[in-house]
Parts: sequence; C-alpha cells; structure tokens
Amino acid sequence: MRNMELTARWTGMGRVFSLLVLVANLAFSQAYKIDLHTHILPPFYLDWLTEQGYGLVNPPAWSPSLHLAYMESIGTATSVVSIAPPGVGPFNNSSSATTRAIARKLNQYSHDELAKAYPGKFQFWATVTLPDVEGSIAEAKYALEVLNATGIFLESNKLGIYLGDPAFDSFFQFLNDVHALVFIHPTNVPNVQALPGLAPNVLDFTLDITRAAVNLVFTNTTQKYPNVTYILANAGGSVTLLAYRAALSSRYSLPVMLEELKKFYYDTTFSSTPSAMPTILQFATPDRMTFGSDWPQGQDFGTPFYTQTIEEYPLDQSDREKILRANAEGLFRRNS
Repeated sequence: MRNMELTARWTGMGRVFSLLVLVANLAFSQAYKIDLHTHILPPFYLDWLTEQGYGLVNPPAWSPSLHLAYMESIGTATSVVSIAPPGVGPFNNSSSATTRAIARKLNQYSHDELAKAYPGKFQFWATVTLPDVEGSIAEAKYALEVLNATGIFLESNKLGIYLGDPAFDSFFQFLNDVHALVFIHPTNVPNVQALPGLAPNVLDFTLDITRAAVNLVFTNTTQKYPNVTYILANAGGSVTLLAYRAALSSRYSLPVMLEELKKFYYDTTFSSTPSAMPTILQFATPDRMTFGSDWPQGQDFGTPFYTQTIEEYPLDQSDREKILRANAEGLFRRNS
C-alpha cells in the first residue's frame, strides 16, 4: 500500500515538474518574434506636427512602457521602430532646417531612449528628410554610422515623387554604397480623395506601396543599386497579386522582372489572412517574409487578428520561424 502511495506521489510530482518545464518553455518561446514594423509617437514629435499645421486627430497612446507591454502580450522579443506617415513632411510651415532638426531629434531619441535604454528590446529605422536629398544623405550617414540604426525608413512617395524617381538617384547611390537595409512604408496616394468612411490606410496605402515597389523595378533602380535590401510593409500591397501583370507590361523580360520583384522582403502587416497568405507564400516564399504588426496605429485596424492568423496559419514550423524571427536575424547579420 505504501509503495502505491509513494508511486502516486512521485507520479504526481513528475506531472507537476513536467508542467513547470512546459510553462517555462512556453514563456521562453513566446518572446521570440522580431517585429520589423512598429511605430513611435513621442510627445515632442506630436507637438512638432501640430506646429506645422498637421496635428494628428486622436493619435493612439504610445510610450516605451506601453510598447514593452504590447511586445510582452504577443511574444515579441525585439521591435524595430520608426515614425509613420506623415513623417517629417515637408509641410507648408516647415523649412529644410526645421525638418532636418526634427529628423535628428527623432533618431537621437530612438537611439538614446529606446535602443540604448532597453538593449535587445528596441532597434530603429532612421528618419530622413526626402525629398531633401542632401539632408537625407547626411542624416542617414549619421544615423547608420554614429547611432547604429538598423536601416532607413522611407515612405512610398514624398510630395508625389516616388521611390525610383531619378531625383533620388544620389540618395540611392549612398544607400548602395553602404549596403543599406530599407524599410518602405506606404503613405497617401497623391492628389486622391479618400472614399467616405474608408481611412486611406485601408485601401489607398496598399495601392501606393504597390506603385513604389513596381516603380523601383521599372526604373531599373533595383538593378542600378543592387546592394540595397528592401522590406515592403503590408506585404507590398498588391505586388504579389499583380507581379505577372506588371512584368508582362515591362520593357524587361518576364524572368528579369519577376526576379527583381522577388528580391524584396514582404512583411506580414495586415496581410496574414487565409485569402492573402497563399499568394504571398507562393510568390515571395517564406524565405522573403518578415513579421510586422504596425503597433500602435494598427490596433484599430485589426493588429490582434492578424497576429493570431499568422500564428495559426498552417505552416511548417521551420517556415513559421523564418517569418517570425529567423529572416529578420539574417537581415541584421547582413547589415552588421
């Protein structure tokens, strides 16, 4: 009888121990994502936007502590942060001097108050001042060399000038020379009125980043500056869906166009749905996908839903790990 009691006791303890090990493993594994698409809204930046006549209406709450709490809630180990459109303008009330000054302040803040203050938790995409090419080169050089920025944040167009426009050639030459990693974020389509009841980032942003990505290839920018590596936010909008249509209308051959479009990395922000994922996976492959959440802006547009769908989508574990972490690690190593 006593032997049975001892056996039962040890069996129970074994179950408790196994449960503790499982919980510990889960706790470790939950904080492993690398999120390449998150934003910051420090108070001085919001105040500056208001001074430029571009105050944001009901901006989402943001602070380092809120950001860290969000990361913990979805199992993110590292967030790479940037500002979001409208960026640093230019606005009617701003000069090149004020624009350059706020870009420097944002980059210094991202380094001092985030990356340096929370090592391993935060990295950042540097803010530059396009269409001010001279200022952008100077700020990118400072951010990369002095502040150790992960790469450069670019909007899909600035004042209607799209990435790939010859006006930006000297800037892209600099990016090529330093083998830069570039995160491309969509913004508003120029001179287009948003549909009533639909925020621009619901539909128009996807069109604009599609235009930017295809323009980079059509203008031969990706081949002219082959050392630049691009990550397209929002899975590049409609790039994976329209790739063949775009390629067949190009002056270049179909294989060349497709090869260039497949060199992009595609982040999962707002794109990890049962209807979109098959196309993205087939075109980009898991080797060219990265995780993004668009927090805090995206919390009103389904961030929790998209995070859950990428975790539950039927993938090989190795492919899931590539998307959620390993591909980003590879980009960091390449950029170091």
